[in-house]
Amino acid sequence: MSALKDGGYTVTLKGKEYRLLFTLNALDEIQGKFGGYDKLNEVFNQNNPDWVKDTKWLLTLLLNEGLLEEDENAELLTETQVGRMIHTGNLQEVQRAIYASFVAGTAGDGEKDNEDGEEPGEENEDTGEMVAAQED
Repeated sequence: MSALKDGGYTVTLKGKEYRLLFTLNALDEIQGKFGGYDKLNEVFNQNNPDWVKDTKWLLTLLLNEGLLEEDENAELLTETQVGRMIHTGNLQEVQRAIYASFVAGTAGDGEKDNEDGEEPGEENEDTGEMVAAQED
């Protein structure tokens, strides 16, 4: 029997390392807001009129879950604070980190969803939206 894996994914924002964590609490909130975690592609679709707001909300949720996992009394980040960490230069990186945190949360600590070691998610060349990496 193997040990339980951490399931967190580390991302650096504004020079500080944070852990994104897809907990059952996060999955529950995502299901309530979007109808399920399988709707992540729709969140990042630029045809979604709320994609900026939804991305900020989702990143805040995952960052706060990482903070709370380390310290139940942690000071939580607000969406406004998280919004200041994201800009057009790192937006795609943030979206990839959200996908990667989902993979880490479902596959375990540090495991990738593909064999070449690339980060999960890629940009659709036609639409510019982020899409989850597909298994062969």
